[in-house]
Amino acid sequence: QKPQTKADMAARKVVELDPGYFLVDKDDEDAKYIAASIPGFDFKDIPMFFDIGGLTANPRAFGLAIDIFVERYSKMDVTSVCGLDARGFIFGPPVALRLGVPFFMMRKAGKLPGPTMEVPYETEYSKETLSIPCSAVRPGDRVVIFDDLIATGGTTIAAANLIVEAGGVVAEVAVITAIAFFKGWQKFRASLPQLATVNIFAIVEATNCLTMPKGSTATYKVGAGTEEHKRLTAAMKVAKPWPEDVLIRTGEGDAVAFTTAPRGPKSLREEKGEAYVPE
Repeated sequence: QKPQTKADMAARKVVELDPGYFLVDKDDEDAKYIAASIPGFDFKDIPMFFDIGGLTANPRAFGLAIDIFVERYSKMDVTSVCGLDARGFIFGPPVALRLGVPFFMMRKAGKLPGPTMEVPYETEYSKETLSIPCSAVRPGDRVVIFDDLIATGGTTIAAANLIVEAGGVVAEVAVITAIAFFKGWQKFRASLPQLATVNIFAIVEATNCLTMPKGSTATYKVGAGTEEHKRLTAAMKVAKPWPEDVLIRTGEGDAVAFTTAPRGPKSLREEKGEAYVPE
């Protein structure tokens, strides 16, 4: 990957699409490349679960995402970086390292040793608790919160509330992908007076990710060493690196077969229209 110049960084266009919601311009070549690295699957009753594992499997896309975050936060007064359990642990540490500031984890309850602070919250599916080490946030610390995605904003709101309760200031929330339909940034800003002017920054809007070929979005288990596994491996050998090509499974039992096909070339928005809403 060619290193970016200062001119490249200064030229990046970031658009405020709604008060408090900032997005890298959809025509930015780096943002388009990152969007092309994020597949979507039918997972946990979500028809289009955006999988940032595709991004991390692509070193160039992963590096570009970190570059974009570093560009933005090197210009801000940032004391530390917080990663939300668990995908925030992927993007937060390399950014913190490049900025030369501490990184700390915000984990689910019972996962951290030593003295901790906690905040309970509810999602659409369950009741959860987030925790941080008591030593992670000092009064006045300016913290950037990292996660992979923002939709309704429930987890992000809880995380920000805990940082504020610990005496810190939320400098910004950074995500790879935002599902704009839910307007999670509005709920976030309305949740606490201290968050009323805090921004959400995303690299990619979910509907700018590429479409998946028919038959490629199912979630299923494959036994290691089975005939199914051998057929899957054979299909992968002639495919382009994942997630550029994705697996398509047909048939059942002894008749199961695998092929591969590329994602796209259209985005979800282009394929389904401007009114498309990722569920």
